[in-house]
Amino acid sequence: MSFSSDTFGPEPGNDLPGPAAPRRRGRPLEMTREQVLEVIRDLGRRQQLFRVHRDQPGLYARARRLFGSWSAAVLAAGFDYHDAIEHARRRSMETRRRLRDPETGIAG
Repeated sequence: MSFSSDTFGPEPGNDLPGPAAPRRRGRPLEMTREQVLEVIRDLGRRQQLFRVHRDQPGLYARARRLFGSWSAAVLAAGFDYHDAIEHARRRSMETRRRLRDPETGIAG
């Protein structure tokens, strides 16, 4: 089996400026604290802080690693976690009520 020098990166001493090599296999690049907070702020503005663990598991895991918990990350981004959860619950209950409404013709 032969390996090219590209397999393990550039040769030592070959630090010439130029375009970055495309990313290869391995762990994805990690987001910084500020990047995580920006994504959470964007989700918060769109009222989508609920179910992030299902919709964006990478973000959820990184936030927990950096801040200790998802609620601490949401708080650091400037949102009240409990208000966000309460809003999501109310929205969910309203949706269920609408789906069970006999006038809509949708059985629940």
